[in-house]
Amino acid sequence: MSHENLDNYIGAYGERFPFADENVRMLHSYAGYVIDSIGERQRVDILSLGIGYQTVAARIVTELGARLGSYVILEGSDAVIAKFKAQWPLQRKPDIRRTYFEEFASTERFDVIEMGFVLEHVDDPALIVRRFTRFLKAGGVIAMAVPNARSLHRLIGHEAGLLPDMYALSEHDRALGHKRYFDLASFRELAQAQGLVVKRARGIMLKPVTTSQLAALNLSESVMTALCKVADTLPDIANGMYIEVASP
Repeated sequence: MSHENLDNYIGAYGERFPFADENVRMLHSYAGYVIDSIGERQRVDILSLGIGYQTVAARIVTELGARLGSYVILEGSDAVIAKFKAQWPLQRKPDIRRTYFEEFASTERFDVIEMGFVLEHVDDPALIVRRFTRFLKAGGVIAMAVPNARSLHRLIGHEAGLLPDMYALSEHDRALGHKRYFDLASFRELAQAQGLVVKRARGIMLKPVTTSQLAALNLSESVMTALCKVADTLPDIANGMYIEVASP
């Protein structure tokens, strides 16, 4: 495993990054799906892979409240951890552990393991999914999300001759540390190849045009919210894809 310096990507998690608003909006949708996966459990232990924009962590702590048992977040960037500690606004603080995902070891087990927008970053996605199943309690779920190579805006761009290869990474993808694209079929296959069962697939934000074109349209908040809600049942063409998986 290469010990990549993850601090190199911290600039992509600031407010000035062109996709920051869109990423935060998508993470809000994803966090809602993770919370939905918990259902009526009265106590839940959660493991998160990565801090990102802190969006998911804030919703988990705020919305679960007293139902939240242990809450561990793994992060490989010292800079991201320092920023998190300086900016975290809530009294309940997650247990942040500085580690590469590939090296995390523990006797702990969790009801929910969430890896939202993580697998497009790592060297070996199959290894990560397979490795973290060992930290799942019986009856637990793994929630994961990735960008979609076949998002509606990419399909349209490809048809118009503007995007010859829908699976090619852009300069912004590389700035975020992305290493690959998935489509819904390959995303499902990734989980199933590790012996997991896909319980549910959901879409994250329907994006008909590019980020800059969306910004130029100056759409109302109600329309932007609708794009997220409509995406739920359209994971094959949504901008992001969520799947919830469990052991057989």
